[in-house]
Amino acid sequence: MIDYIKYELEKPNIIKFEHNPFLEFETKVSTRTGELGTYSHAYYKSLEFKIFEPTVANPTGRITVEGSLHKYWNNGGHNFNDFNNLDIDEVLNDLSEKFGIQPTECNLKQLEIGLNLFPPFPTETILRCCLMHKTDLFKWIYTKDEGNYIQVKHGHYYIKIYDKQKHYVNKGFTVPNEIMRFEIKYKREQIANTLKKKGVIKLQDVLDFGLHNFKPMLLKEWKNVLFYDFTTLENTRYKDRYSNPNFWVNLKAQNLKYHRNILNKITNSNPENLKKKISDLISEKVDFLNVQTNRIKPLNIPLIQVVNRNGFKGSNSRVCKVTGLNIEMQKEDSFLLSHEGLNYYYRTDRKVFNEVKRKYLSKTWYKAPKSKKIKEIAHNIRNTINNQRLKQTKLYPEHQTKLFSIQEAV
Repeated sequence: MIDYIKYELEKPNIIKFEHNPFLEFETKVSTRTGELGTYSHAYYKSLEFKIFEPTVANPTGRITVEGSLHKYWNNGGHNFNDFNNLDIDEVLNDLSEKFGIQPTECNLKQLEIGLNLFPPFPTETILRCCLMHKTDLFKWIYTKDEGNYIQVKHGHYYIKIYDKQKHYVNKGFTVPNEIMRFEIKYKREQIANTLKKKGVIKLQDVLDFGLHNFKPMLLKEWKNVLFYDFTTLENTRYKDRYSNPNFWVNLKAQNLKYHRNILNKITNSNPENLKKKISDLISEKVDFLNVQTNRIKPLNIPLIQVVNRNGFKGSNSRVCKVTGLNIEMQKEDSFLLSHEGLNYYYRTDRKVFNEVKRKYLSKTWYKAPKSKKIKEIAHNIRNTINNQRLKQTKLYPEHQTKLFSIQEAV
């Protein structure tokens, strides 16, 4: 349920992070003045780590971490499958082992609670039925990374709904099922209100509150959606009026309340109405994600072995044997991230591309054209797998008797 998150570390050990083997920090430099930026940053499995320079307010500097915990669990690849409470624990344990990050030391700035649902109708159809949230019209927004989605921004939180399948199919993934994403993005003030807690809010406070306790909030915010249910109103005299966003936006407060009540009454008269079906899906999905189940731990084994509960063919099906990244956008017989995959990540997820670049591109080629950089990165990835084979052969030559059969590193 937890996806995007942003927090600041309490009493950070900056030197420890700067020397962490999993992170390679870089700083922007002005080409005109040579002046350094105010922070350096590094990426690891979709998370961005920022180290800010000391200031009068923060004389020792500070560190923030932001990104998707769900994508982290999928090795930085995607977040279109399910992500339950046990998976969150695995991610937090991994962050503790690799970076020494503890939930009790994470001062929350933003938090996203979201669900992936299998809708009873195409997601695009449902999105066009979502007209308002409370008294605000949904706005259609486009971003290069996420594509089209609808969103309402309130004072300290956002409601966002979009077509998760289309989002990732456009990125080159195979996602056979319709997926509707429904999420609430909280700012710090709204997190405090939700948890009924004052002062600094830590990630541990959210965990202590319990993710299952976000269920009433999710259901409430879905209920607050002004929804034109075509399965109920399509053949009524209200069709043209109530399906038109312009009708609703021009109503005064009292008239809006009056017509909303009529709409809800007609919708609720149909026990199989679409809005209720989606409400039931939200309720069931929260319960499903918060059930204790026994399953393998994907962070402790290669990503290719991760069990995908939804049966998707996504990044858990074909991944690069060196980087662990999804390579389904490449030829079926490929097993390493190649030019095609690198170009894909350059277009769709620059954070992932930059992480690969820092790991597999010599600084000799940092100022080279993009095509040359990609060629060199792909070459170094191939060299990595070949070096693994050579090392394995030296350790265990063919003529040497073995007590146990040794599997090749790849």
